Amino acid sequence: MKNILLVVVCAFSIFKISAQQDPQFTQNMFNRLAVNPAYAGAKESFCATLISRQQWLGFEGNPKTNLFSADYGFKIQGRHQVGAGLTFIQDEIGPIQSLNAKLSMAYHYRIAQGVLAGGLEVGIFNQSINGKWRTSEGNFDGTEDPKIPNSEAGATALDIGAGLYYYTKELYVGISSTHLNQPEISDKPDATSSLTFQQVRHYYVMGGYNYLTAAGGRDLELQPSIFAKTDAVSTQVDVNFNAKYNNLIWAGVSYRVQDAVSLLAGIDLGGLKLGSQLDNIRVGFAYDYNVSDLSSYNNGSIEFMLNYCYKFIKNEKLERYKSVRFL
Repeated sequence: MKNILLVVVCAFSIFKISAQQDPQFTQNMFNRLAVNPAYAGAKESFCATLISRQQWLGFEGNPKTNLFSADYGFKIQGRHQVGAGLTFIQDEIGPIQSLNAKLSMAYHYRIAQGVLAGGLEVGIFNQSINGKWRTSEGNFDGTEDPKIPNSEAGATALDIGAGLYYYTKELYVGISSTHLNQPEISDKPDATSSLTFQQVRHYYVMGGYNYLTAAGGRDLELQPSIFAKTDAVSTQVDVNFNAKYNNLIWAGVSYRVQDAVSLLAGIDLGGLKLGSQLDNIRVGFAYDYNVSDLSSYNNGSIEFMLNYCYKFIKNEKLERYKSVRFL
C-alpha cells in the first residue's frame, strides 16, 4: 500500500497541477524569511537558520527537506533601514528533487508604534526527476505514458516572490506570495516522454504575539501564533502555542488542521549567559503525529532547527571640536 501511495503522489507531481507544492514545515515561527522576503533584516542583526525535516517516517520515498536561510539588517545614511536575505530549499519526494535558491531585499519604514516592511525576492527554481519508478510489484524501466519520463529529466526557471511584514516588539503580522510568475519546468529527455511541471502561486498569512508574564519568580513568555498557506485551491492552517521559560527553554504544541498534532521544544543558549558566541544559538525540535488517513502508513514526522543571531555593535565615533570660548 505504501508503494501504491508513493506512485500516486509522484504521478500527480508530474502534470501541470493546482495543489500546494511548497515544502511543509512545523517550526514556521522560526522560518519566516523562507516565505516572506519582507522579513529580511527585521532583527537588525545577522541571523542564520538551518532546518532539516523528515516527513512521514517509515513511508518509502517520504519527503525530505533541508533549508538554509540567512539575513542581515542595516541602515543606509543612518536612517533608512533595509534588509538582505538568502534562502536555499532542497526538497525530495520519491524520484522528484527540487531546489529553490533566492535573494531577498526589504525596506523597513517606521509607522506609529511599529515597523512596516515591504520585500521582494528573486531566484531560481529547479526540479528534476530521476526516471526510476517503483510500484507494488517492484522497479520497472519504462512506461508508454509520454507524460512520465523514462530517463532523468529536469530544468531551471526564474522564480519571483513578494511580501509585507508589520512588527512591533511583541507583535508580528505578515502576508506574502511565492512563485508570483508561476515558473514552468519543461524538458524532453528522449523521443517518447517529456516532463512538464508548473509551480503555482502560494499565498501565506502569518501572525504572532509575545506576552511576557512571570511564573515562580522567573520570566514566562507566552507565544501564540498562526500560519496559513493556500494556493487558492486548498488551504492549510497551523495554530501554534509556545511557552518560553526564563529566556532559556521553550515547549509548545501545534495543530495543523485535519492533518497533524505537533509537539515542539527547544533551548536558547543565551539564557545560560555563558558569555561566548554560544549565547547566540537556539536549537529546536518538533514531532508531528498525523491525524489524517495517512496516520496508518507512517510513524510521524520530525524536524530539527538550528538558529544563530549576532548583533553587530557599531562603535560611536568620538567627535572633537575646538572653540575660542573654551580654552
